[in-house]
Amino acid sequence: MKHTKIVTALAATTLFSSLSSVPVNAQEANNEVDAAIEQVVVTGSRIRSANAESVSPITTVDAEEFLSRGVIRTEDLVNALPQVFAAQGSSASNEATGTAQVDLRGLSADRTLVLVNGRRLPYGSPISVPSDLNQIPSSLIKSVEVLTGGASAVYGSDAIAGVVNFKLIDDFEGMKFTTTLTTTQHNNDNENLQTLLDSNDFDKPSSSVWDGYGQEYSMVMGTNFEDDRGNITVYANYREVEPILQSERDFSACALAADGDRGEQFACGGSGYSYPANLSNTSGINGVPTGFRVNNGEFTEGSSVFNYAPFNYYQRPDQRYSVGALAHMEVNDHFAPYLEMSYMDDRSTAQIAPGTVSGGIFGSTGGVNCDNPLMSAQQADFLCGAAGLSTNGNYDASGNYLGPEAVAEGVLIRRRNVEGGPRQDEIRHESFRIVIGTEGHLAGPFEYDLFASYANVSYRSRFEGDANRNRLGNALNAVIDQRDGSSTFGQPVCAINADADPTNDALDCSPLDYFGPNGASPEATAYVLESKGITGDTGLKNIVFSVNADLDEWGIKSPWADYGVGVAGGVEYRENTLEYIPDEIYRTAVTPELPISGDVSVKEVFAELNIPLVNDKPMMQSMGVEAAYRYSDYSSDFETNTYKLGLNWSPIENLRFRGSFQRAVRAPNVVELFSSQQRFEVDLTQNVDGSFDPCSGETPFATFEQCARTGVTAAEYGNIQDNPAGQFNTLVGGSEELKPETANTYSFGLVFNPEFLSGLTVSIDYFDIEVEDLVGSVNPNLAMGNCLATGSDYFCDLIKRGQGGSLYLFDDGYFQRFNINTGSLETKGFDLATDYAFEVGDMGDVKVNFVGTYLDEFTSTPLPDSTSSEVYDCKGLYAGLCGRPRPEWRHKMLMSWATPYDLSLSLTWRYVSAVDIAQTSSQQALVGSFAQVNKTLGARNYFDLSAGYVLNDQASIRLGINNILDRDPPLTTSSAIEDGGNGNTYPQFYDAVGRTIFMGFTYQI
Repeated sequence: MKHTKIVTALAATTLFSSLSSVPVNAQEANNEVDAAIEQVVVTGSRIRSANAESVSPITTVDAEEFLSRGVIRTEDLVNALPQVFAAQGSSASNEATGTAQVDLRGLSADRTLVLVNGRRLPYGSPISVPSDLNQIPSSLIKSVEVLTGGASAVYGSDAIAGVVNFKLIDDFEGMKFTTTLTTTQHNNDNENLQTLLDSNDFDKPSSSVWDGYGQEYSMVMGTNFEDDRGNITVYANYREVEPILQSERDFSACALAADGDRGEQFACGGSGYSYPANLSNTSGINGVPTGFRVNNGEFTEGSSVFNYAPFNYYQRPDQRYSVGALAHMEVNDHFAPYLEMSYMDDRSTAQIAPGTVSGGIFGSTGGVNCDNPLMSAQQADFLCGAAGLSTNGNYDASGNYLGPEAVAEGVLIRRRNVEGGPRQDEIRHESFRIVIGTEGHLAGPFEYDLFASYANVSYRSRFEGDANRNRLGNALNAVIDQRDGSSTFGQPVCAINADADPTNDALDCSPLDYFGPNGASPEATAYVLESKGITGDTGLKNIVFSVNADLDEWGIKSPWADYGVGVAGGVEYRENTLEYIPDEIYRTAVTPELPISGDVSVKEVFAELNIPLVNDKPMMQSMGVEAAYRYSDYSSDFETNTYKLGLNWSPIENLRFRGSFQRAVRAPNVVELFSSQQRFEVDLTQNVDGSFDPCSGETPFATFEQCARTGVTAAEYGNIQDNPAGQFNTLVGGSEELKPETANTYSFGLVFNPEFLSGLTVSIDYFDIEVEDLVGSVNPNLAMGNCLATGSDYFCDLIKRGQGGSLYLFDDGYFQRFNINTGSLETKGFDLATDYAFEVGDMGDVKVNFVGTYLDEFTSTPLPDSTSSEVYDCKGLYAGLCGRPRPEWRHKMLMSWATPYDLSLSLTWRYVSAVDIAQTSSQQALVGSFAQVNKTLGARNYFDLSAGYVLNDQASIRLGINNILDRDPPLTTSSAIEDGGNGNTYPQFYDAVGRTIFMGFTYQI
């Protein structure tokens, strides 16, 4: 320990050497205030007070719970809280951002503000701005405080749903090494699903699987110096997690679909981009079916589906390094500088099924040359001969290729590039953050805090596995080489290499055989594959000067109160910058991704007031009011005002009532304002006939009159192919016309500490949060439903039918989803929290912590002028317009027992109530058809058990199992999953991978 202090003191002395000449009066001041009352600051306020009590409910998770649950990812612990809904995290693979986010109240992670020691984190990534929890050093977390409800008056924009404040240890002494090892184990014993896999001839996972191995190592070193007036704490962390494939769980080894008259049983479904290939006749060639497929070297009518599930990750692999330091020193009463520095390098790989190939010799518009030698005689006759198209090619006298005599135009080849392997996105985030500040006594009762922070997040993405559209067209356009003297004479070659023009030759082009039984050659596969990348950076500059005071020193207080009025105020400048740079492949795509570069800055003035009105009077043990106000002037040419009013009243010592109203805002971020138009996917709700596009199939679900409103022609009606995976194109993009969101939050509650049961604290709080001018887009399901039903120009104009009437086969078919200020979102409910601590005789101490949330309402108003029939409440529902599950009740109960034998035990009970699919609702906006297997996601009880043992004064060990009963998650069909689902369930909302077993060791000197 002596050596440790010498090392860290040397670093601290170097850091603060320039301060040594400042007069030191701290010890003298301490001698004069021996009886001083400690003042504290609670999350949600800047006022230091000796009687600080929050008017808003705050849930606290301490460091002990991190250890007892063995988590090595911070989001795993935060997501267990009933106020938190799953957002981007380790289980996201399709369109993964590589970040870990927190979403309070299910209002989206964009509306949750994340703080470290009360100060902002930067944007998490140029592609997704919510803060990344990977930046937070888990080894230094002292506690996590979750304040739900608006807090913009205190902290500024983004705190609409609330604040998550990570408090770090900044006074560590000694040296501590910690290691945690984790693995998952699952018994694959679902007989029905195993039979289903057998019937489809799919591989089954082992009966018992062990995977997802994780390891985390951390070191913390710290020392006090200058007579304990200063401290420096440094840390280093390393984390590595291995992947989990969906193929290793029987409930996710195939993409589930519904079967039976009412969809009462599961079947294995998949994607219409199949292997071998499906083909679509989108131009209505006579004599050729609308849909046909490759079958052992021949064409047959119909289509097949591809089971994409086994390739997808349930848990992404991840590797993270992080280092940093915290330091502070009280030079004198007026000058106490502090410093925070951190660096993180996080690398993760997202993997999904092999890429989809969609096109023909004319690129994305399709087309098959009828003289293609890779087609068998049966295939040439099926496609071209039956339509009266010639199968001959044209050559000049020297044998140079001139072109085919006929092309089956509009025929689209739809295939999985299985030979190219799964698609992978190598994602890397590097972040650097520094905070430099000082605090101290200003004058009279006033204290000050001045800090400046700078943060930068660097993003790098390398995506492998997609097919290049231009090279795909070249490779599909195969012909016989008839050039005299050619080394490939008489063999199939790419047409660009067989003509008379040498300028268009591509020597690495090899004919792509998607028609034969043997698949594509390695050379052809390598030619069409592309590697593309995105780089970007996001930054935060934040300067805050604040003062606070207890005016009791000046005698400013209520005549009925013993405590003085508390005040705080200050100014803030904040600038967020973002740069997003796709490479040339992205920029030159059919739907290009364009660079984004922008910044948003804001200048703010804020103030707070805390007035104790009465204390120690009959029925007035204490009563106080508090208020806050913030004015913000944005560079985006708008101004906002936010404010807070709150009341605390304790009629007796053991009972306190609290309530508040808060006006919050969220300014549009850089991505929402400036992002270019890009193509993404969206899931449509399944219709009663099993279709997803209601205008698809030979006998469409919707009438021709209805479908015509969506852009379907008479020739296309009855000939549009559906996507069996339910996924369709959308075109998204930002808008500089966005205005800020506003939110009104009401909360009322009570806190009870009964005298008759010492050690018990019970709180219950009601919350009501309504967000208006919601930044978002029109849900395609809403657009389709309203267009079919009413013919509304607004909704119908959002549906852009492409070639052949398709909404997914071609890039020109999509739903338009540009950012706009939509309608409103309101959530209401109750939070219940209890803490109970008691002794068990000579057998130690027991603590029980219970946190539960009842959801009373989750209502969406899609647009400002929506009628009452278009408004819907998603309480207790999932899927469709409701997206992720919104259970009515969730809770977490932690029971811990510290025995007198250096042994501690913990048992956690987590519960999630059942949810029904949205279409079961009687609400007009939601009611509809559904498969019976999707009707309900059943309730889940999860139990976690852990034990810790102190070996000696320096060492301790921990063992535990989370989800000890290995409960499977509730399942639904892949087409019903939206908004964060993966692998036939919602894996960050439910435990999807089975048991998590962990072991930890700590050594401290």
